[in-house]
Amino acid sequence: MKNILPHKIALFALVLLCAAGTAHSAGVDMKEGEWEITSETSITMGAMSMPPMTSKTTHCLTREDPVPTTEKEKDCKVEDLKVVGNKVSWRIVCKEGEGEGEITYSGTSYKGTFRMKTVEGGETTKKTGKSGKKTPTKKTSEGAEDGETMTMNMKLSGRYLGPCPKGQKSGPTGETAKQMAGYQAMAESAQAQAKQQQAEHEARQRKAEAFLNKTVVPADEPGACEQDGFEWTEECEQKAGKLNLQDGEYEITIEEGSRIGPNSFLSEVKKSSASLGENAPVPRELLAGQPIGKVKRGKQKITWKVMAEGMESKGGVSYRGTSFEGVVTMKSYASNGIEQVQVKKVSGRRIGDAKYPVGRHYSPKRKDEKTGIIPDNPVKSIKKLFKF
Repeated sequence: MKNILPHKIALFALVLLCAAGTAHSAGVDMKEGEWEITSETSITMGAMSMPPMTSKTTHCLTREDPVPTTEKEKDCKVEDLKVVGNKVSWRIVCKEGEGEGEITYSGTSYKGTFRMKTVEGGETTKKTGKSGKKTPTKKTSEGAEDGETMTMNMKLSGRYLGPCPKGQKSGPTGETAKQMAGYQAMAESAQAQAKQQQAEHEARQRKAEAFLNKTVVPADEPGACEQDGFEWTEECEQKAGKLNLQDGEYEITIEEGSRIGPNSFLSEVKKSSASLGENAPVPRELLAGQPIGKVKRGKQKITWKVMAEGMESKGGVSYRGTSFEGVVTMKSYASNGIEQVQVKKVSGRRIGDAKYPVGRHYSPKRKDEKTGIIPDNPVKSIKKLFKF
């Protein structure tokens, strides 16, 4: 069974106090003063159940305060309080549930029952209009129509102990007062923590969305030469000019973001290095191997598009001599139709001479004698890039 959250524990404690105090109206055969309240509680959630638990609390009961509730507790209130002879019935309505109970007084004692249902992460029913009809409000924290229902059944009994502590008219007494203060603190702490976590989540979402929205693939360069692969070709150099990239070793910074349905995420920024030059102008961190289709190579930019196995990917790099900035995006759809978008931004700056051959006379199609690297299969490269 799921753990009972602190705010739920506080709610149950409040219910006990409400049950103890609902009968304090004129005409009921009860004695004002300090009472000991005993409750035997059993809880079920779905097909699971907990063994009955017995607890005792003490409370000052007066006719002036028929329903003692915690002033800071905003999520619960007692409604439909009815007194018929020595029998009192009531209904309690909370943010995540509601319940009904009744007790019968006999001077210095009482007996009663209480039953309450709560829905994990949502609301069960609410009272609307003068007719008092209950309208379902099936709403959960995940946006689904139904949450997981928890049912609490209580057997109640009470006995008069004596006068209330000096100076106190109503409310919990002794250890019960301390426990209620603790429950209240737990509930407030849980609410504050949940609020902080929600605020942090929303901040991360905003940051991720900002990255996804502002990080775009460079546009094709006017007059760019269309060719197969990224390698230098004499034809494209004559047509578009020499690529504005100095051969060398580059320090690489990688930023990644993604969106799955309505949720956006950012990965930690990573660092790497790569040897880049005319025949190896695109770092593996941006796109390993050669893409499917044509590449447009200009003097300041290289751009490309890939269509493979239900994915659509676009990429591009802008060069500035000893630095560059590149972006690749991928869009696909899950089996349930949810759109998935991934964006990778790679920027680099030259830090020295290249460690491996990258110049005009080196072809990455051939196995590198030093590294033994053979270019990746294009489709596998795309999958590797986006972690498929």
